[in-house]
Amino acid sequence: MPIVFLQKKIMKSRTLLLLCCVLASISKTNAQSKLIHYWNFNSYTMADSFTATHDIAGISADFSTIDVNKAKILIAKKPGTSSMWVSKIDSIYPIATDYDTVNLRMSAAAGIALRVRNPSDSINMLFYVPTTNYKNIKLTYASQSSSVTKGQLHQMFSYSTDSGATWKTSGLSMASDSAWLIYHRTTVTFTTDTTVNNNAKLVFKITFNGNDTGSKGNNRFDNVSLEGDSIAVAGVALNTIPAPVVTLAPNPVANTLNITTSINGTAVVTISDIAGKRIMEATATNQNFNLDVANLVSGLYLVNIRDNNTGQSTNLKFIKQ
Repeated sequence: MPIVFLQKKIMKSRTLLLLCCVLASISKTNAQSKLIHYWNFNSYTMADSFTATHDIAGISADFSTIDVNKAKILIAKKPGTSSMWVSKIDSIYPIATDYDTVNLRMSAAAGIALRVRNPSDSINMLFYVPTTNYKNIKLTYASQSSSVTKGQLHQMFSYSTDSGATWKTSGLSMASDSAWLIYHRTTVTFTTDTTVNNNAKLVFKITFNGNDTGSKGNNRFDNVSLEGDSIAVAGVALNTIPAPVVTLAPNPVANTLNITTSINGTAVVTISDIAGKRIMEATATNQNFNLDVANLVSGLYLVNIRDNNTGQSTNLKFIKQ
């Protein structure tokens, strides 16, 4: 009996040890997942629409470990759509009962959401989400339809690994999702297609169907995030190079914006408006330099400072008085 008891005790200990190792491995794997891009739309307060000579401007990410000017959401007309068919986007302040807290990140507040207005069945919603130095990619967002009679009821998914030249669905964890009347979390992973990893040309596409109501109805989106695991080379993560430290002064600014960086070498400075339209770009070779912003119209602007040697960048915002 004592021997049997001892064997059982040893087996139980080994089982517990194995379980602990498995849990530790799972915890370690989950801990590697990192936020790559994030849109909360809280700074997006404008409206934009298609005309015969104008396309809707892209919306840059509020946060990106790669580049807010490369991570964008675009609304594009489907090929063959008449130039007279006018879709538009704007912002909306959700009410409390909409539960616009789904997928909040980075301590962002529940605020403004993006509204994609009908006729949305004639547009493609395109998420340009580069995954340079990342793998195991996961896209998550919150969405809501305005009603079951007017808003589009279904979201159909596809993706491209070559900037939209070709499209496919076979590597997705789900091919579609229904639109909901309160904000609902949708998570799509790229389960079998490794070409989405470390890919600067990844684009995710949503198309809509389910209602044909002309110009009435809309679909809302908020808290869009892309996550992934850092790719390691020889046991060292590629993106362990720190982002440059940058300060802006004064902020708000009237005429001259002073920029101080930790970059030893050449830096590329890009200023965009809140719709993602590039306003100006400059190259700096000093760690302290000035930009003349006197001619900019008053408002909120995004500034991206990229280290040409490392490729790392920092994204900040400033207000032009």
